[in-house]
Amino acid sequence: MTASVPGHDPRRAPRRPGSRRRAAVAGALLVAAVALALVVAHGGLGARGPAAAPVPASAAASPSPPSGRPLFVLTDRTVKLRLLDRLRRPPQLLIFGGSRATRFEPAFFRRLTGLRGFNLAFQNGRPEDAWAFLNLVHQRWPHARLHVAWFLHVEAFREQGLSAGLVEEPRLRRWFPAALVARERRKLPRRPQDLPAGRDLALTRYAPDGHVLRNRYDLAVARGRPLSRALDWAIAKARQRYATTAPLLFPRSARYFEKTLRLANRLGPPPVVVLMPLHPRLLAAVREHGWAERHRLLLRYLRRVQRRTPFFLLDLSDLRRVPGADPDAY
Repeated sequence: MTASVPGHDPRRAPRRPGSRRRAAVAGALLVAAVALALVVAHGGLGARGPAAAPVPASAAASPSPPSGRPLFVLTDRTVKLRLLDRLRRPPQLLIFGGSRATRFEPAFFRRLTGLRGFNLAFQNGRPEDAWAFLNLVHQRWPHARLHVAWFLHVEAFREQGLSAGLVEEPRLRRWFPAALVARERRKLPRRPQDLPAGRDLALTRYAPDGHVLRNRYDLAVARGRPLSRALDWAIAKARQRYATTAPLLFPRSARYFEKTLRLANRLGPPPVVVLMPLHPRLLAAVREHGWAERHRLLLRYLRRVQRRTPFFLLDLSDLRRVPGADPDAY
């Protein structure tokens, strides 16, 4: 397991030697913390501290729709926006990513790095989410030095619309062009019967630092649902998606990914970007059905970006290469 050395961007003003050393040390420490966190997450090691008081999504979010809209689609973006509002001190480490990264506990990273963290990973987390929330945090705490750990998978750059949370929340949509927001707003439900049921979010409990304490997967396990059944579903879904979509990176998502990296470099040390592991059975089932091509495309893209914008890169897609990881804890 190796981390790429951050590339050099000739357009950036050169840092003083001491500043470069501090950034390298900070980045290396965060790389180590990320790797250890993945071992804990997939190996079942006991890393939990005292249990945080759970916050239901309905309690964390505003009970009334913003801007007077009669209909409001509650998403985890709104939930975490409200949790951020409750912080008295700025976070020092922001955790971005998709659904599996929502489980990463900022308190564990703090024990390793000393950095106060906040989990800003989302269901179907996208680069656009990271862009909006990094700007939001910087606007609220303009003098905070921010570290970024970003957990990606090959689906993070497929073409799709903005989350309803980014469109409906004024403090989030302000970071996007008005024309884009207007187009995405037309996709929102216009009748009460068109609103999504939101059952998954209703079953989710959050810690005050943004990480997920419990969701529908925990309830399924408690009911006796085996991992093999969940993997069967994931394999079928991935194969169907790969068979019906082209292996392309959506230009808009790539643009916001790069903008977020550049902003993160201005606000702190080079970010750490991690390609998340897949369960060995899932990886074996989808590798030659479209996953491998998408993985190669994403790696080439990331390494190309890395030549322009510094960041550490950990490719941990194969869970068997993560030291100490237990596939059964997936």
